[in-house]
Amino acid sequence: MRVVITGGAGFIGCHLARYHAARGDEAWLIDNFSKSGTADEEFNELARQPGITAVDADLTAQPEIELPPAVDVVYHLAAINGTQLFYERPYDVARTNVLVTVNLLDLLQRRGTRVGRLVYSSTSEIYAGAERYGLLRLPTDETVPAVFPQPLPARFSYGSSKFMGEVLCSQFGATHGVPWTVIRYHNIYGPRMGGRHVIPELIERIRKEQRPFELRGGHETRAFCYIDDAVKATALAAVTPACAGETVHVGNPEETRILDLAKLLMELLGFSAQIRELGSREGSVSRRCPDTAKLKRLTGFQAEVGLKAGVERTVEWYLAHA
Repeated sequence: MRVVITGGAGFIGCHLARYHAARGDEAWLIDNFSKSGTADEEFNELARQPGITAVDADLTAQPEIELPPAVDVVYHLAAINGTQLFYERPYDVARTNVLVTVNLLDLLQRRGTRVGRLVYSSTSEIYAGAERYGLLRLPTDETVPAVFPQPLPARFSYGSSKFMGEVLCSQFGATHGVPWTVIRYHNIYGPRMGGRHVIPELIERIRKEQRPFELRGGHETRAFCYIDDAVKATALAAVTPACAGETVHVGNPEETRILDLAKLLMELLGFSAQIRELGSREGSVSRRCPDTAKLKRLTGFQAEVGLKAGVERTVEWYLAHA
């Protein structure tokens, strides 16, 4: 099997590449090795394996990349992610996420690469605006509308740019006869996910023994999905004929409060402190929980790793790589 993974040095991309390497597949890993996609020792070890080709390229700059004439799957994961960045660098987030998608699709067209399946990684963030109008059903299935009331909230820089990627990939597929699948990820976590997501941020602050311990959105809920489950679901959706032309949720419908997540991490790290609630960020939803029935119906997949087990593995990795 031949696959191309954009963002191949990133969090999900590297784990997905390791999955394909273990199968003996050929994989081209495209990344510009920014902070979110780092050529660290884990990635370098992966890149040395037979059949793995690491490609240093910036998809915001229309690079000419040598690709095989035909690939079974193109996984398009390259993007700027991280909630803090949505607020700090909204223009960079929106610009980059649209450009890398346009330029990848143009590259495939120029090269005449035959693609068995184009898999685009989207996000549960596209539902962030629906709550304001009472349209956000819980658990949330794939038919809930993506709503962006106005372009001004900085948080929409990510969700709106990823939704535009869904439009581009599905219409590219329709125009050029390329089967496509959109995967909307719901809070994927695990080892090597960087430091700009809620779990590693909390781990780092607990390690520094911050007192009082300040927490944003403590009473908001999220449904966290461990990376091993996300990779298996992604790879399965990519080769399942019934997933062609479909949008599916990848996640674990095990809803938990951010406050309870923080307490679990404190327990695992042997830390105790008073928690000071700071309220929610602008544009953040109060609850998020995916309905994954469609994924199970189409592929038979169901998440297996519970929150405590996954968080324990994640904490162990971050302590070892502190």
